Amino acid sequence: MTMRLPVFCLALFVTLLHAQEIRRTPLVLSQGGTPENPAVFEGKGMVIDLGIDITDKDWVKIADVWTANRPLPEHPPVADEQRAGLFIDEVPVRISRDRAAEKASGVAGKIIYTAPDALKPGQMGWNDDGALYFRWPQGKAPGSGRVIRPPGRLESCVVIACSHITVRNITAKHAANDGFNIHGHRVGIRLENVKAFSNGDEGISAHETVQMDVFGSEIAWNGSSAGGVADVNDSVTTYTSCELHHNVNAAFFFDGKHHRVTNCLIHHQDKDIVIRGDAMVEQSGNVWRK
Repeated sequence: MTMRLPVFCLALFVTLLHAQEIRRTPLVLSQGGTPENPAVFEGKGMVIDLGIDITDKDWVKIADVWTANRPLPEHPPVADEQRAGLFIDEVPVRISRDRAAEKASGVAGKIIYTAPDALKPGQMGWNDDGALYFRWPQGKAPGSGRVIRPPGRLESCVVIACSHITVRNITAKHAANDGFNIHGHRVGIRLENVKAFSNGDEGISAHETVQMDVFGSEIAWNGSSAGGVADVNDSVTTYTSCELHHNVNAAFFFDGKHHRVTNCLIHHQDKDIVIRGDAMVEQSGNVWRK
């Protein structure tokens, strides 16, 4: 017997499917509007996930240290230890270099990663042959989660390359670079109800002379040594009613021109707000629970 859904049910089903759309390539927004009539990109719950599951690769497993049995050409050694190079489910795994060994080598530009037996939980490196290794992070028993690598190129999930645009209802995760990345002289940027989870560098990052307002958003588990948010150069930004948690180091890192953080919830962070240089930061109504 074939059952036919009523038209309104079918429409609801299609809407739900669209709301759960998963995109595997970066989203570049380059068509803005005007101050009087800004463009709007309504994500409708779109998830941009650039991660690649490598859990089933051939691993050599010694206690909580796993080493790839052979080099992974799609994930070669990365020198930049500012960011995470893997994720265990949502948790970033940081790249770690042995600076003392590099200095002792006497070779300019020599890159030596922390040896497997010296890794701290949640750190990773590469062998001389290019095979990666990592130690499982705290709270994740070996084999209990998915091992996810970011894309091979330094890509961000969402790149905003225009002015006067509102971006809503998007989740950005597992980028090698930022969840939401904004460069150049961009003004009138507004992010509403976005989520930036488990990206290699920051969840949200404004550069140069960007002017941006972020409302009701969640930034968590991002791997940058700066913080979940890093707004730098001469950027001017505001964050209102946002939640930040489980990012490496700080919730917010500001090295820009002027910033305001209002009614935000910050928890499970080593630091709440880090201010560098002469950046001006206004704060009010925020709750920080370490």
